[in-house]
Amino acid sequence: MIKFKSFILVFFTSLISFTLSAQTSALLYNDAVALMKQGKFTEAITIYNKIIEKTPYYYEAYADRGFCNFNLGKKADALKDFNTSVAKNKDYYLVYFYRGIYYTDINDNAAAIADFNKALSIKPNFPDAYAKRAMAYELNNELDKALADYNKSIEYNKNNQIFYFQRANIYVKQKKLTDAEKDYSKAISLKPDYSEAYYQRSKLYWQQAKPTLAINDLSKLIAMNYNLKDVLLDRGNAYFQIKKYAEALQDFNRLTEELKVKDAVIFIKKANCNTALGNTDLALKDYTKVINLDRSNEDALIKRADLYVKTNKTPLAIADYRRVLTINPDNPDAYIGRAKMYINQKRYDLAMEDLNQSIKIKASGEAYYWRGAVKSIKNDSKGACTDLKTAANMGFEEAQAKVDELCP
Repeated sequence: MIKFKSFILVFFTSLISFTLSAQTSALLYNDAVALMKQGKFTEAITIYNKIIEKTPYYYEAYADRGFCNFNLGKKADALKDFNTSVAKNKDYYLVYFYRGIYYTDINDNAAAIADFNKALSIKPNFPDAYAKRAMAYELNNELDKALADYNKSIEYNKNNQIFYFQRANIYVKQKKLTDAEKDYSKAISLKPDYSEAYYQRSKLYWQQAKPTLAINDLSKLIAMNYNLKDVLLDRGNAYFQIKKYAEALQDFNRLTEELKVKDAVIFIKKANCNTALGNTDLALKDYTKVINLDRSNEDALIKRADLYVKTNKTPLAIADYRRVLTINPDNPDAYIGRAKMYINQKRYDLAMEDLNQSIKIKASGEAYYWRGAVKSIKNDSKGACTDLKTAANMGFEEAQAKVDELCP
């Protein structure tokens, strides 16, 4: 009887110890979860280690520790913890969700989808699992399945801006731009400082040829100090498209002066603005900066040559056209530009050679127009009219007036 009583005492002592240990682990677990949600993964792992040491059956702790390890880049440790959690409780939905994220990260989309399927079979109203499975489907280019999952995630949680943003991205890929615009706008209404949604909507507006709306979104992003290099460039391009050259120039100037961007593309955009604004000297300086940064930039050389023409610096213009043709003997615009110089110098045979070469490389209304002009000067009325009519048919604006003037 004494031995039996001793057994009972030991049993209850062990039970009390087990219960206290479990209660302690539960309190610690809440602390660890709070740290994990704050992104303090290393600190959370320290507590999860204590929990697992005290209560090795605590499958939630293994799952969460795995998620912390994953976020710290310790992928092997993460997978080991996920698998241990599954072994201890195969019906814990969250570990399949975590492991699905892991598989997506290592580009094993089939395994990821299988885990998200398992999570959803246990917890069918789990919006985040639908969203993550949608991402895996998207990576597989299964856009219809991805869209269906994003619809489900929104059905279960209508107030998560990320779901609308991600669904909008699917709509863009499916060319459903009106639906995409609605979802980006909904995401922004849920999170008014959602910078990435503004940025993607600005790109969508650009695709839809709505530069003013794009400018509105880009201006908000600049006020947020978001990705200034790309955003200033995009807004400058939009201003240029609607012929607000002074505003475009301000954005391009901020790139080169404030952000110290040394990129030939930016300087050529500045030069184009200054040309449109009639700031010829500034435009010449900017084209020269482009050429100094990229000595084989044909576009900058041709545009600088065109400005030399306007400022009566014919030798400099011819030198630039010649330089372009040294870089690229098949540049039709350089032949046209140099031909116009030759016409000014009354060197008509050389002009004709260049225009013939330009047309041979790439027929254009401008080349036919100027060749028609040369033929007219050389009293080849029939040849002139043939070329001028061809130029007019190709849409070169000045040609039709010459046809009306010279051709019966």
